[in-house]
Amino acid sequence: MNEWIAIGALALVGLLIPLGMMAVSYLLRPSVPETSKRATYESGEIPTGGTRIRFNIQYYMVALLFLVFDIETVLLFPWAVIYRPALESDAVTLLEVLGPMLVFVAILLVGLAWAWRNGAVQWATSPRQVEPEADRP
Repeated sequence: MNEWIAIGALALVGLLIPLGMMAVSYLLRPSVPETSKRATYESGEIPTGGTRIRFNIQYYMVALLFLVFDIETVLLFPWAVIYRPALESDAVTLLEVLGPMLVFVAILLVGLAWAWRNGAVQWATSPRQVEPEADRP
């Protein structure tokens, strides 16, 4: 038997099982048309206001910075594990082991300094937190 036939058969089964399950659930599910099922939240609460609200961009900036530095941590751990064995093997010098990681961390520090300078890590103040001009001495 050709191995591509087995792969094709596996792909066909992998597609037919989920499609078959969706078709059976579509045919067997109860159909109760209610207007509350089309609501934004089906929790019994009457929604107030619109569903499109503006979020502060700082939430996204914090999430993006978290992801960047989280990935940095994930990349630092394997390097830290092989650091000492690489130095003990005498096959590489200290600069060859430490250099690429120092360049990597330096690039991230430049990115952090740029984000800090542009105000990405400073939380925006809301109008309630700003003191009125009349209250200042």
